[in-house]
Amino acid sequence: MLKVAYIDHTAKWSGGEVALFNILTNIGEQIEPLVILAEEGTLAERLRERGIDVRIVPLDESIRTRGRNTVNLGAPAAALKLLSYGRGLAPLLKEEKVDCVHTNSLKSAFYGAVAAKKAGVPLIWHIRDHIGAPYLKPVVAKAIRLLSRLLPNGVIANSHSTLNALELPRSKKTLVVYSAFAKAIGEGIAKREQKDFNVLLVGRLAHWKGQHIVLEAAKAFKQDSRVKFWLAGDALFGEEEYKQELIQQMQRDGITNVSLLGHVDDIQGLMSRADLLIHTSITPEPFGQVIVEGMAAGLPVIASNEGGPVEIVVPGETGLLIQPGDPAVLAESITWMLNHPEERRRMAEQGMKRVKEHFVIENTVKDIVNYYKGLLAAT
Repeated sequence: MLKVAYIDHTAKWSGGEVALFNILTNIGEQIEPLVILAEEGTLAERLRERGIDVRIVPLDESIRTRGRNTVNLGAPAAALKLLSYGRGLAPLLKEEKVDCVHTNSLKSAFYGAVAAKKAGVPLIWHIRDHIGAPYLKPVVAKAIRLLSRLLPNGVIANSHSTLNALELPRSKKTLVVYSAFAKAIGEGIAKREQKDFNVLLVGRLAHWKGQHIVLEAAKAFKQDSRVKFWLAGDALFGEEEYKQELIQQMQRDGITNVSLLGHVDDIQGLMSRADLLIHTSITPEPFGQVIVEGMAAGLPVIASNEGGPVEIVVPGETGLLIQPGDPAVLAESITWMLNHPEERRRMAEQGMKRVKEHFVIENTVKDIVNYYKGLLAAT
């Protein structure tokens, strides 16, 4: 049995942490996980409920919540604190006799590298972010690309789009593994009996996620009482200002057909009452885990045609791919879906089939375990 230390700087219930939870709760008996988090939170609670060993090693909040693009006079001091924090994790890795370190976020990739090198164990970076503009400043993206060549023994990416953005040499041992669905596949939208046409977007409130684009598109449906927009998700990483901007936009433009639902625990239950899932990121989405969840729930999908969604949605078969950042195009696509119920049902059926064939957790964990074995054999 391999003992793997999984390191993350946050315990908030966000996309990367949901994906990690799905991996760890389905990884099987070949791996003994040790999870090291920099804060308490939902991820820690849910992992403990499943009997997984979780250790909290607190990291200063000012460092833990520091923005990924914050390049200022405080950057050197923040870097030194991360280095010190990483050195402090090394004794725990040695004491627990871990076989390798698997980092789950960009911030943990850096201090995890210090910890792994000091403990003398192999390091794997799991990259779940698009390493490029506009998500990252050019200088930050360049630094991450350089360090990804030098620090980790191997790199796992959540899509081919994410891996390609890293521009790694062929000599680097890499793996593309999708953030897979870990629950039962639904039954499609044919059984939904409701008068309203509910359009659902799931994702934390962040400018790059494009909720403001949805508000603009929703204005085109003010006269159609059937169409309701549900925005599920809340501001998580210092994005409260954006949330207030959305509220002000709704008040200013008299948008009453959009509901900000905040954090929703039962996303599957919400999806069972929706008719359409939209995904409106205005910068390349690294993967788009919620798209897979929506397809598994039997929803047709409208998604941005950049980044990971291109690897998930088959245009015209499981949904539509559209130009990001254009409210008019989004409104036109929603109207098409509204007016073509038979095509929606067909897309729902094909979407569930595609999830079963390409995005189930069993395949994901099998690939990861084999990757561990191959990497460790080569080091």
